[in-house]
Parts: sequence; structure tokens; C-alpha cells
Amino acid sequence: MRLYEPGLAQACERFTRRAWPKTNDHAGAGENGDAEALAPRVLFLKGDEVIGHIATVPVRLALAGRVVNASWAVGLMVLPEHRNGPVAPLLVKKLNQTVEIGLTLHVEEAALRIFKGVGWRHLGVIPQYIRVLNARAFVRTFARRGDKFLSGRSARLWRALTRVSGAVAALVSVAFSGLALVGALRHQIVPGATVVEEHGFDASYTRLAERTKGKFAAWVWRDAPYLMARYGRRMGAYRLLACRRQTRLLGYCIVKLRQFQNDPRMGDIRMGTIVDCVFDPEAPQVLDTLLQSAVALCRREAVDVVFCSASLRGLGQCLRRHAFISTPGTLHAAYHDRTGTIREDLPLESWHLMRGDSDADANC
Repeated sequence: MRLYEPGLAQACERFTRRAWPKTNDHAGAGENGDAEALAPRVLFLKGDEVIGHIATVPVRLALAGRVVNASWAVGLMVLPEHRNGPVAPLLVKKLNQTVEIGLTLHVEEAALRIFKGVGWRHLGVIPQYIRVLNARAFVRTFARRGDKFLSGRSARLWRALTRVSGAVAALVSVAFSGLALVGALRHQIVPGATVVEEHGFDASYTRLAERTKGKFAAWVWRDAPYLMARYGRRMGAYRLLACRRQTRLLGYCIVKLRQFQNDPRMGDIRMGTIVDCVFDPEAPQVLDTLLQSAVALCRREAVDVVFCSASLRGLGQCLRRHAFISTPGTLHAAYHDRTGTIREDLPLESWHLMRGDSDADANC
């Protein structure tokens, strides 16, 4: 068990080619920008070969206004022939000793079991919300695939409904239109504000983070340097919507668009995901404005379905006002705190976690 050092670069490269042969998304885990180049990476070696790996991404965690150092755990991977043994738990144990506060977002149940098994606290599954913009494409896609995710009576009912997919699409369209109409009656407008699309992060993003720092119980503090490290080099993959009154930044959201092609689960659907959103919780009209603009952007880009994963109760309530419905989530949140800084009774709904945190938006 060793921490990464430059002399292990070639062994890490060989491991990366085996572990992630089709993508470079994880190859640089823990090496994004100058600060992250020095972030700990834990390696399990057998001879001269890396057989297990976990990296970290350093962040600052704001807890009721106090900012402390923390790290996302990313890129947990063990070569197939060494799985179901002690390698992964030993990697995470070493990580526990290396960082003061560790955070993780994982879809895989197996990864969650490993983290929980070595002392990480499971916060829960982050709620997921969906808004259908193109009911015909949505029903057509899941008419072919929906029963793969169901069983028993639910699967039989789904197969029966798909025989009349046109009627189902009409019902879905009417339902979401009705929800949008009812929700619009409760939307609030920010006087004198405009939403513009921006392409970078200036000092006003840090000032917004400072103003809202103590208004979320727990969140990764998103100042301008953090946002540049997280999104800057890949800004072309995102759309940044900023709500401003003159030059004052009131809030922003970040949207990621993706066109699937013959995907086993998503078919050919075009999906939009609201991956991040920062606003003053005491100014809900700003959040209303941002969500309205995000949905409008997705409509202009011919998006079929808009997703958003959000742990914060207030954000979830606002999403429902904008005709999003709650669906079962897949993203598990957990943490390890050897400093005792995080309150153990702090519920998931008080955290501000979204898919923009860690690398949880890699597949959306």
C-alpha cells in the first residue's frame, strides 16, 4: 500500500489503461489543476504493478459558515482478478488515515458497502427529479426499455401500457403541462434581474459564495477558484446561466446536455441535467428564475427530459413547483470525519449536494 509518487507514473498509466479502457475521465483523478496535482492517491501494488487505486479531489467544506478542508474520494477501482478480497477495503482504510474529512458520491452498491464497512457514515440516497419536455420521445424510449427495470405485476402493466404508447404520451404531456401551469402560479420574479449565459467565473462568484456561506448547513464551498478547477477546462461541456441585477451576481446554475445514441438504458433520448445551482436560500425568487431559465434553455436545445439530483429540501421543493416529479435516486452520499467536525445528526436534506459535486456528473 503506497501513496502516489512520480516514480509510479508508468505503473499508474498501465493500470488506467486496464481499468478505464474507454475513457480518460478517471485517468486524471486527483490531478486537475495545481492544487489537485498534490492530492493524495492511494495505490495497492503487487510487485511493480498497481492492482488497486483510489484518488482524492481536495475541496473546502462549509459547515454552518465555518470552512474546513475535505476531499472527495474518486476513482475507486480494483482490477477484476483481485476483486471480492481485501484490496478495496484496505485502500479506503489507508485513505481514512490520510485525509481528515472524506466525502463520496457513489451509484454502485458494492462501493457503498466497502465505504460503510470501514467506518464511513451513509447520509442516504440523493433525491432525483425529472421533468419531461418531449412526452412522445420519453414514452417511446422507455416503452422499449422500461420493463427491464421492473418485475412481476409492474412489468406486465408496463408492457400493456406500451401497446398504446401514443395515448400514454398524450397523458404524460397533459400531466406535465398541468403541473407546469399550477407551479407557474407560485413562481416569483426577481425585479430588475436578468439571466445571461456566461463562459467563466469572475470574482463575483466568490462574493456570492461568501454571502451564502453560512446559509447552507453543509456544502462544498464554491468560490471562483473551485469553480474554475471543477469546470473551467471542460467548460464547453456545460452551459452556465447567471442571474444578475446589474453586475451583482444573485445566483447561477450549470446545465449539462447529452445526446444518447442506442444506449441500453436511455435509447436515443436527449437529456439535460442541472448539475449545479447556487443561490441565496433567503431569496427563493432567484431560484425560481434560474430553474425557469434552465428549462427554457433545454427547450431551445430540443431536450426531451431534464434531470436534477438535489439533496437540499428547499431546492427539491422548488423543483416540484417547476413541474419536476420525484423519482427513485441512485446516488449514495457518505462521509468519513476523523476530526469530529461534522454533526452526526445532520440529515441529508440539510446538505447542498448535487451531481456537480465530485465526479458524479460523468455519465449524464
